[in-house]
Amino acid sequence: MPPTACPPPSRLARAARFPLLGLLLVAACLGGCSESKQAQPVAPVLVIGIDGLEWSVLGPLVAEGRCPNLRGLMERGSYGRLATYYKALSPIVWTTIATGKSHRKHGITGFVDGRNEPFTSTRRGTAALWNIATAYGLSSNVCGWWITWPAEDIRGVMVSGSSSAALVNETWKPALLEDGEDQVHPVELNERVLAIAKQAGSQARLKQLLQEKVFGDPQHASFGDTERKIVQQSLWSVQSDATYVDIATDLLRERPADLNMVYIGGPDVVGHRFWRQYRPDGFAWARDPEADAFLASVIPDYYAWADELVGQLLAVAPEGVTVLVVSDHGMAAYPQALKAPPPPQAPHMTGHHLEGNPGVIIGAGPGIVEQGGVDEFLVSGKLPLHGQVSNVAQTVLALLGIPVGRDMDGRAVKGMLTGVALENMALPPVESHDADFRRPFRVEVPQAMSKSYTDRFAQLGYLDVETSEDELRIVNPDAAAAPEGDAEAVDPDAGQAPEGDLRDG
Repeated sequence: MPPTACPPPSRLARAARFPLLGLLLVAACLGGCSESKQAQPVAPVLVIGIDGLEWSVLGPLVAEGRCPNLRGLMERGSYGRLATYYKALSPIVWTTIATGKSHRKHGITGFVDGRNEPFTSTRRGTAALWNIATAYGLSSNVCGWWITWPAEDIRGVMVSGSSSAALVNETWKPALLEDGEDQVHPVELNERVLAIAKQAGSQARLKQLLQEKVFGDPQHASFGDTERKIVQQSLWSVQSDATYVDIATDLLRERPADLNMVYIGGPDVVGHRFWRQYRPDGFAWARDPEADAFLASVIPDYYAWADELVGQLLAVAPEGVTVLVVSDHGMAAYPQALKAPPPPQAPHMTGHHLEGNPGVIIGAGPGIVEQGGVDEFLVSGKLPLHGQVSNVAQTVLALLGIPVGRDMDGRAVKGMLTGVALENMALPPVESHDADFRRPFRVEVPQAMSKSYTDRFAQLGYLDVETSEDELRIVNPDAAAAPEGDAEAVDPDAGQAPEGDLRDG
């Protein structure tokens, strides 16, 4: 059994209206919070999730000096490939990263359920890292992570994801809905968070970011209807990333937590839409050569900006912080788009990640091995395989000094850990961190939020992707054939894993 969770102050305040409940909660605190002090974090932890980060794009940019912050982490830490699911859909994978469990256990099986309704945090059937940290008396700040609406009652701050407007300059709104409920916990921070969102997501700020960081001129004279459409449909990702990173920056500066998590989604969005322009070899068709040439820099420019966002977070992170940068999958050319243009309803889909393209994992700071060999990697393109997406949560728990649950899938990435963090892998496991976790249930999603969510991911073609149980499996990129079922596809003792070349997108 995990230690009893100390109720957040907001829950204790509500309990004051009910004396008997208040006495029970105080008793729980007295009995359980002392046990929760058994958690001994190696250092504050900052987890930066970057969707769709692909090593064959990132490696050359690191070599060119365009991603100095990620290179700095690599030089003082560990880095490698991260195995992921075949048909790697973001809600599934990011929830696995946060829980250490497969979709069969956490219950998030796609973007929408059988009723075509977006999944919510209440549908998740297992504790996530922020719930586990709360149960052990540790604080968490979580910004923009997948499937976190409604915001959960945790020790710390949660700013939910999945509420950005789909067509930014047609329905101009910040990346959080001004009148949306349950987007921020605790509610006392709602006004402050929405003020940051309003400034970060303003039309003037977005125009500046588009021109200086990602697109140059988003209304370039060479653009036809298709180019204008795919640029327009990408604007929300720029707005969303700027917003959540600014909120996370404010939290790190003013109230850093034991566990800090923030999500950056844009590299995935532009990877889908501009892969042909970035890497045209293999495509048997083209549109306007001038427009294609202009858009060829969108993907590397977004990666460079994402590196700047990492630097922004590192600049205000607590001294001695341990940093993990992870992506849910990589990116490659979409085979069905090589011979002919995609259909008009999805003119963007030239890059994809449905074949288990491995993601990125980079770690640095206390508890992380100094792997070395960055210059050699930039020449050879060879990288170790550092476990799989279902090993990330256990790695974070080792850094936080919290035992894993026996019902979690696999263990921490041993090859990346050293010192006390490595020793923490030997902590006696608990049966489950879910023993006192609430059962999943449905809540009604506000119409504006639901429409924004489904519009955004329909544009990426995600809602048309069908998955079956035997397809949702971890792919070992170093194996001749992917294993079936939920068998452990990758040895998480990744320092001994075979090396492989970068996947050529």
